[in-house]
Amino acid sequence: MTEYQLISGKPKIFAISSNRELLNQIRAYVENYEYDFVGSASQKEEIFKKVDELSANLIFLDSDIENIDLIELTEDLELYNIPIIVIVGDLYNETVDKLLMSNPYGYLLAPLDEDELQRAMAVALRKHEQNIQNLKEAESKIKEKSVELLIEKSDSSLLLILCVSLIIIAVLSRNATWLQWVLLIPTGAMLINTLFSFKKQKKPEPFETLPFVSIFIPAHNEEYTIEDTVRSVCGLDYHNEEGEAQYELIVVNDGSTDNTGEILAKLKKELPQVKIVTRHPPRSGKGKGFVLNDALTISRGEIIGVFDADTQVKPHYLKTVVQYLNDGIDGVQSRVKMFNKNENFLARMQHVEFSTFGNTLIAKDNLDHTGFLGGNGQFVRKQAIIDCGRWDGFAVTEDLNLAIKIILNGGKISYCGEVAVYQEAVTNWRAFFRQRTRWAIGNFETLFVYFPQIIRSNLSIKKKFNVLEHISFYSFNLLIFFGFVITILNAISWFFFHNTTLIRMDAPLLVGIIAAVAFFPGIILALLRDKLGPVEFIKDLVKYYIYCFHLIPLFFITMRTMMTRKERKWAKTVHKGGKTQ
Repeated sequence: MTEYQLISGKPKIFAISSNRELLNQIRAYVENYEYDFVGSASQKEEIFKKVDELSANLIFLDSDIENIDLIELTEDLELYNIPIIVIVGDLYNETVDKLLMSNPYGYLLAPLDEDELQRAMAVALRKHEQNIQNLKEAESKIKEKSVELLIEKSDSSLLLILCVSLIIIAVLSRNATWLQWVLLIPTGAMLINTLFSFKKQKKPEPFETLPFVSIFIPAHNEEYTIEDTVRSVCGLDYHNEEGEAQYELIVVNDGSTDNTGEILAKLKKELPQVKIVTRHPPRSGKGKGFVLNDALTISRGEIIGVFDADTQVKPHYLKTVVQYLNDGIDGVQSRVKMFNKNENFLARMQHVEFSTFGNTLIAKDNLDHTGFLGGNGQFVRKQAIIDCGRWDGFAVTEDLNLAIKIILNGGKISYCGEVAVYQEAVTNWRAFFRQRTRWAIGNFETLFVYFPQIIRSNLSIKKKFNVLEHISFYSFNLLIFFGFVITILNAISWFFFHNTTLIRMDAPLLVGIIAAVAFFPGIILALLRDKLGPVEFIKDLVKYYIYCFHLIPLFFITMRTMMTRKERKWAKTVHKGGKTQ
């Protein structure tokens, strides 16, 4: 019995038939094609014995053979992983019809034509070899991801134990001086990013001829937002001199069970640039990376854009953002804003958070194009995606994973703050923590898996630091806010009990100041760029400080999830719908 074996030497052809004339004809045609005809059989026990002994690579099955259940026979032969070509003779019934429907390698009609038989053999064997190759690659990928999952579990456990142990030691010893020195790393990086975000970005050189762009929208149960999103994207002003649209929109309906499919079908009749790809179970629901790779296969654009299913954009958006991919840039992330930012506290804070993230990406752009892709509103050269092995379907945050691979390949990622994609902020805490847990897990996945590659890479020291600082952000969360808690408690103690310090922090003054306040300049800059009045400015600053304490429970939720999960699983954010404000 063979399993996932590639053919070496001449293919060996076997036939199942009791028709001597047919067997002689098959033998002659096979040998004329310089393949080996290794034998035949017509009794079930003899069939399996010979198939195993002769190591056949392809089987011709005569559907007129008597006294054999053809369906049962082919099901048993599946264990040998050998392609079967059915030869349909005079007898055609329901069993033969079912057999043909389930057989992926085709059939031939008797009487046989030599050219057709030889062509069918070559196609079936080539298709089978490709299937085997795909299976081997899939098995290899699954094994690789299983190893990565073990690495993530062990590293998560060590990180959790380390952080909790350090906090316990600090509380018991009433001394957290070490914490000030540790926090100098992330807070110092925050301060550097803030300073470099003041610097104006270099203006991109416009393309002489607009490149063709393929825009992907993955959609799973998006009946509340998909129509507004598709209409918004189809309203982009991105045309050549003849007035023809220089972009296509590929919407991938990933196993939706609501009205998403019906809505898309109606839109396609009205909007010519829309293409729809529908994925059904069991292929659907496996991960956003798999969805994007399906769209990539049929895309025509030299530049690929990705939008979420709740996206809204202005007509000039695409023409502006694409220019940032000129002059050797491989990817660009555009600004992200919340169209429902005034709905409640949580929505408003996400708006401030994304403004801060935008400033960070400006800084990284100014620091030699070590920016990152953020999912919604990302644009990447198609060849760069292919060179990186496409999107990782197993990655929880496929955008960050792709960005790291581009950077490790020597590519550059820029940031466009001139225009923005508008998306829906999550407005309830349960959905918010579900979303942020996925993001945090994706960051930890990337950190744990790619850390050795980043260290060993040919990137400059500056780029290595910028990359590691970005993907290790969540690792410091617990310690950062433990430091804030200590500072607040010490301040309260000094106010009420005078000269009483609950937990000492005795690092040099400059270290203490940077560790304590470097969190704020980036937030202040983001709020200043929002052009708020003084009262709203102060309110938002205080609110955001309070909001960020969600990172403490998020750290523990993320660690627990990573240590207990059995597989990497992608969880989409549920969208309710709304309009740009």
